[in-house]
Amino acid sequence: MIRFSRERIERFASALKARRARRRGRPPDVRRAPVPEGMAALGIASWNIHSCVGLDARFAPDRIAEVIRSLDVDVIGLQEVGWHHRGEVGLDQFEYLGKATGLTPYAAPTKHHARAHYGNALLTRLPVLSVRPLDLCVGRREPRGGIEAVLAVNGNPVRVIAAHLGLDPWERANQIARILAVVDERPDLPTVFMGDFNEWTPSSPRLRRLAEAFDDWASPRSFHARLPTLRLDRLYVRGGLKLCTFEAVRTTVTRRASDHLPLRAIVGVP
Repeated sequence: MIRFSRERIERFASALKARRARRRGRPPDVRRAPVPEGMAALGIASWNIHSCVGLDARFAPDRIAEVIRSLDVDVIGLQEVGWHHRGEVGLDQFEYLGKATGLTPYAAPTKHHARAHYGNALLTRLPVLSVRPLDLCVGRREPRGGIEAVLAVNGNPVRVIAAHLGLDPWERANQIARILAVVDERPDLPTVFMGDFNEWTPSSPRLRRLAEAFDDWASPRSFHARLPTLRLDRLYVRGGLKLCTFEAVRTTVTRRASDHLPLRAIVGVP
């Protein structure tokens, strides 16, 4: 009798699910493939943390930190960090999450307040070669932004861009064009682009443009956390990177900690 390892069975089941999803015209929610030989594994995640206020209406930055630690990734992009009519005024969530997770935080606020800021952040355990905030504001719409960092992965530079896009299609089209302009500044640099895209139409021209600019992507159902049906949180790769695994992490804690589930992936780096 032929026996198969549990890992091999899981990979086969994942491939089968992905094939069925493609036949139905839907992208897969999970991928599990090994990191190719000769590539380094980069653990990466993206999560909209809803100002650390969970679906139980409890302000719990310690719970957010617990989830981030459990993800065990090298870098994570966060959206909706800080006080914004939610949470606790006066607490620097950027600094708190850095200390509570042991990762180095890089803040990119989009709203400033005398006692607290609000916006995006990147937390990482890797050496950072450069970092800068990205202004994605459009007209009088809610201020939006992102953060770009070039990380050293086994001595090789990898650019990571995390962003939170707007609610209107024309607004997102403008923001995606600006992100792609940033990518084109160094087109040969291996790049990950991730975040809360607020894009729920699978055939939208914004997503088609990203599909043309990137080699592969992940878009598991991540919203609403209790019953995820929308693919708002996404991750794209290019420049020789291989998207090996991804999933929306659904546990008892993540279904309560925020209105989004965290997106976690493993990327192969040449």
